[in-house]
Amino acid sequence: MKKWIGIGALALCAALLAALPLAKTGAGALSSKTALAEKKSGESFSIQQTAAGAYTGQLSDKLSTVSGIDIMCSPNGIAAMPDGSLLVSDTYNKLIRIVKNGKSSVYAGGETVTDLYGQPLGGYNDAGMQTSYFSEPWAIAPFLGGWAVSDAENGAVRLIRTETVETVNGKNIKKKSTKDSPLTFKRPTGLAADGQGNLYVADTLAGTISVIAPDGSASTLASGLSAPMGLCWQENALYVAEAGANRIIRIADGKTSLVAGSGTAALTDGSAKQAAFSSPQGITAGENGVLYVSDTGNSAIRKISGGEVTTLIASDKSQMSFGLTSPAGLLAQGNKLYICDPFSRKLFVLSLG
Repeated sequence: MKKWIGIGALALCAALLAALPLAKTGAGALSSKTALAEKKSGESFSIQQTAAGAYTGQLSDKLSTVSGIDIMCSPNGIAAMPDGSLLVSDTYNKLIRIVKNGKSSVYAGGETVTDLYGQPLGGYNDAGMQTSYFSEPWAIAPFLGGWAVSDAENGAVRLIRTETVETVNGKNIKKKSTKDSPLTFKRPTGLAADGQGNLYVADTLAGTISVIAPDGSASTLASGLSAPMGLCWQENALYVAEAGANRIIRIADGKTSLVAGSGTAALTDGSAKQAAFSSPQGITAGENGVLYVSDTGNSAIRKISGGEVTTLIASDKSQMSFGLTSPAGLLAQGNKLYICDPFSRKLFVLSLG
């Protein structure tokens, strides 16, 4: 299949990455293969006791980091596999990683050429697990016996099966008819799956939520939203982190209702409808109906329970640190909350117990 390599944004820490060793490939292109070879296989993972940074909030002393995911990885989305392994989308290297038995390795995605600073450019290619290309893998959710990945910059939803990566729906589809692709996306980000095998997709730029059924049929669940991003399914309802409106909403039985957020961009706890968020980008469901929110603009993790919003942890912005900065994807497992932070390039763990 024909491949193309896209041009990505410069790394946030480009000056640091410029010092990485680079290897020449065909036609003078730069490759990250030499520089990243050891980073992509056999990384050791453990929970460190503390995470750098100064924090406030109810659980300000309960934040740790998962070692092994370092400055060379930008974790953004996360999902749990049936065997307890974790899948993590890496927006820097344009890969999907798997964390299993204390080790990290590449699950899907191949190496692409790099820019002048050594940053992988990514691309678009449906192929084998290790030869496919992503441009901006954002979120991960189960679908059709595999794993759906929102490839935001490519405007596509990709599907990882046992041995291949394919396009489910998207604007950059090659050699597929309109019938094969009933939906197009401008910038798909958040994903969620329900108990019936349906996949929900947040299109941030279009302001819509779409649903793709297991038989391939697709429809629009909600429109006119303001930058919807994080999604999660709980108790027959879809919960949406509506980043542009600074609020959390619920969609059930075709009706949309407010869960939390006054609409004002601020960090305010209290009753759900009076509390304030700032560009929330991630949301996940925990036990007993509790919702956890990545309050991205506030560098905070918030909890919604019993009609109240509380701050579990927030970075003290009066102090410079390399701690929690731009939380995105979340995963609640037992008494642990995994937090992806692509800006800090860390996978954090917040102890809830």
